[in-house]
Amino acid sequence: MGHIHKILVPMDGSPSSIAALTQALTLAEDVGASIDVLHVNAPTPAVASAEHQAERDMESAIAEAKKWLGERLSRHTDDGEPIRKILETAAAEHADLIVMGTHGRVGRLHALLGSVAEAVVRSAPCPVLTVRQPDGEEESFSERIHHREPIAKQAPPSR
Repeated sequence: MGHIHKILVPMDGSPSSIAALTQALTLAEDVGASIDVLHVNAPTPAVASAEHQAERDMESAIAEAKKWLGERLSRHTDDGEPIRKILETAAAEHADLIVMGTHGRVGRLHALLGSVAEAVVRSAPCPVLTVRQPDGEEESFSERIHHREPIAKQAPPSR
C-alpha cells in the first residue's frame, strides 16, 4: 500500500461509525492525510427517534474531528444504496483507504441484515479498515498509540 493521502469514512451515526472516525482521525494526523466523511441516506425505514439521535451523535463527532483537522476534513451526503454509494465515492474521489465501522453481527442476524462493511471490503478499489465499537474493555488505536480518549470525549488541540 502506498502513502495515504485521502481517507474515506462512511458514517451512519452508529457508535461503530463514530469509532471509525476516531481511528481515521488518528491515522490522518499521523500521515498528514485528509478525511472525506460520507453519509448515505438509505431508502430504508428507520425509527425516527433513533435516527435523530444517531444523526446528532454523528454531527457532534464530525464537528470535533473538524476542530482537529480543519480544512483537511470534508463531508457530503448522498441518497441511495449505501454499498453502491460508498464504492462509487471511493473510486470517484480516489480514496487511498476506507475506514468504516462494523456492527460485528454474526449468525442469523448477519444473514438477515447482511453487512455493508463486508460488501465494501470485497469490492473496494482500495484497502478497507473496519472498526468495531469499543465495548469498554479494549483500548482503541488512538488510546494505545497517542494515549488519548476518542474524539467525542476530548477537547481540540490549541493552535
